[in-house]
Amino acid sequence: MILYPANHTSKITRELGELYPDRIGVMNTPGSWKTPTGHYCLDNGCFKRFDEAAFFAMLEKAKGFHAPKFVVCPDVVGCHDRTKVLWGFYSRRVAEYGFPVAFVAQDGCTPSAIPADADWIFVGGGDPWKSENIHRFVGLGLPVHVGRINTKNNLEYCERMGVASVDGTGWMRARGKQFNDMMEWFSRNQKQGVLFT
Repeated sequence: MILYPANHTSKITRELGELYPDRIGVMNTPGSWKTPTGHYCLDNGCFKRFDEAAFFAMLEKAKGFHAPKFVVCPDVVGCHDRTKVLWGFYSRRVAEYGFPVAFVAQDGCTPSAIPADADWIFVGGGDPWKSENIHRFVGLGLPVHVGRINTKNNLEYCERMGVASVDGTGWMRARGKQFNDMMEWFSRNQKQGVLFT
């Protein structure tokens, strides 16, 4: 499983990428580009405010690098119905770049509602809904990413579920408990030889 510490790049992140190349990556968002050297994905920025021009500028920039693991199609936080409308409007435009496209499963989404042309499932939504529904999307034949995973317990739960990747904003903010938990997770899994990509 790959961990994308969202919106963060630094010397320590690059060093961790060299030590654990199949365990950590970079999540880029519109207006916040980090030059990818290993795994990376492209988020849409909808959690704060979607900027269409900045989103497509980011996709244009990514054409100059190796392909991202996936691009998160624009969505509406917490609303499956409106997210499905945006999928119909944006997914083909995103797919024209040749990158895998992730559909965001928001509150109210069911496995049968995942679009047939999705390449990835991004489990978003509110925290209670997300934690109760992750298992429903694993095993559908598509890789699954889970957003906003910021605790060791949730990180380990996602890995046990067979999730391909997660992101979180807190892992690199300070060299405190969260950072130490992340390092323990890297180290333990490296020793065990567990590499999910």
